[in-house]
Amino acid sequence: MHPQALFLVLFVVATAASGSGVYKWVDEKGVTHFSELPPPGQPAQKPQKAPGAQDQPAAAAAGDGGQPAGKTWQQKEAEFRQRQIDREAAARKQEEQEAAVKRQQRDCMLARKRLENLQDANAVSRYDDQGERVYLNDKERTALIQRRRQEIEARCAGM
Repeated sequence: MHPQALFLVLFVVATAASGSGVYKWVDEKGVTHFSELPPPGQPAQKPQKAPGAQDQPAAAAAGDGGQPAGKTWQQKEAEFRQRQIDREAAARKQEEQEAAVKRQQRDCMLARKRLENLQDANAVSRYDDQGERVYLNDKERTALIQRRRQEIEARCAGM
């Protein structure tokens, strides 16, 4: 073996052995510290994992006062999807309301047009049960005009 390769292997082994001592301790303020040297005069423990590789769910689950420190991506995704569903439901409701208003406007316009046609016509007729044309007399025409006005009041309320 080459002397340089041997020196490199020994250097790596020595560095790994000396750097493997990572200590963990909590000071009097409750702050957790990680260090290669143990704290003077305080008990310390060697963690199984390096400080950067600590258990992420446990770290995220307990923040200040036991409240969750942050939301997981699954929680954020679920909240996002719920907001999408809520927006789509609100949009559908808005469309239904607009369609109902348009139907009411159309029905109102048709009722007014029928009344106008009835009032402007010289002779008003209808078909009887046998399919024969029957002309309305003045009394029947007045009653029909009154029904058309009631229809307008019902269909055009609030317009």
